[in-house]
Amino acid sequence: MPKIASHIYKARQSYVLQRAVPSDVRQVVCKATWKEPGGKTLNEARARLPGFLARTDREIAIARGELQLTPDEQIDRLPLTTDLKDPVMQELLLEGARIDPDLTQAQRERMAAVVTGDLIPDPVYTAEDLIAIATKLKQPAKRTRESWCKQLDLFMQFCGAGSPLSCTKDQAAAYRTHLLERVSPNTTKTTLNYLSGLWSILEEVKPCSDHIFKGLAKRIKVVRSGKDAQVMPVELWAGSIYVPVFKILYYTGARLSEIAGLKADDLLDDRILIRPNTERSLKTTASDREIPLHPRLKELVNPLRSRQGFIWPQLQGSGGRWGHNLSKPCKAITGVNPHGLRHRAATRLREMNFNEATVGKLLGHEPVSITASYGSVPWSRLIEAVNAL
Repeated sequence: MPKIASHIYKARQSYVLQRAVPSDVRQVVCKATWKEPGGKTLNEARARLPGFLARTDREIAIARGELQLTPDEQIDRLPLTTDLKDPVMQELLLEGARIDPDLTQAQRERMAAVVTGDLIPDPVYTAEDLIAIATKLKQPAKRTRESWCKQLDLFMQFCGAGSPLSCTKDQAAAYRTHLLERVSPNTTKTTLNYLSGLWSILEEVKPCSDHIFKGLAKRIKVVRSGKDAQVMPVELWAGSIYVPVFKILYYTGARLSEIAGLKADDLLDDRILIRPNTERSLKTTASDREIPLHPRLKELVNPLRSRQGFIWPQLQGSGGRWGHNLSKPCKAITGVNPHGLRHRAATRLREMNFNEATVGKLLGHEPVSITASYGSVPWSRLIEAVNAL
């Protein structure tokens, strides 16, 4: 893979990903350079770069004939790859449509209509098209969109396909086997769920398409670690400079990335502000919230307020991930992983008879119904919930 620095450059207010189109395929691709937004930070650009390179690699392979498109996809790409206004080219394509033995009669007629301009072809749904449609419909958090891009690019590389519509159920099943041989069942199931969600959207916009991932993840048995494990008494937690992070997780039920990416000015006298910043996005719009400060946290957070900027800048990983290296230390000290502390908070609140609206508001969950989206949870009730932790 080419050096990362050669594909990222700093624009006025953001970063841009760029890559030169190889000279032997420029006439086919019809451009000299690929460019797309890289994000506002260098870390974000670096995280997006592998997907950008994978997509452009696929375009190069298509242009060189190394990836086989279906006949319908080849017809749909004609306006992008051929000068249909050239009478000589038109005649050659029409003759090809008449004699090509690999085309059905319906495809011959369709190709002729595209060449003569009587039919505007269906768009070729590339991986980028599918991500763009999913983004418009779902309005995902940045991290969710990046996961979509990553998993879809890896699957398309596995299939050697130029369009998601070319992928088959057999390839999806083979990819599940491929994943299970390399990663845990939990990770495999998460990956398949990402892809299944994208294919559900593809099925909506292309009703004749096949949902190749439907039901594939259901047959995978996963180990639910952390939910039922015993949390050690807080008084015994010691042995790491990140114990304050674990205690804030314990007394708030927040996500690890939300706490690891806190800034000093997010800690107020009576509450913790969970809000997006330039280096750390939030999972959903409901994640942007205020959590009452538990009495047992007041002494802990006082010295943290005197810091400048991010409280734990060393916890920022690649791709905008915060706290990704704390899972093992957390389990060694508390008895559970960071997500287990979040499950513990939800369980505790339900045991204390707090309703789902209060639990969801405190944990930053989206409302599960239209009714639940009406009204708000009183601040006094949130204080009671936090104190119950």
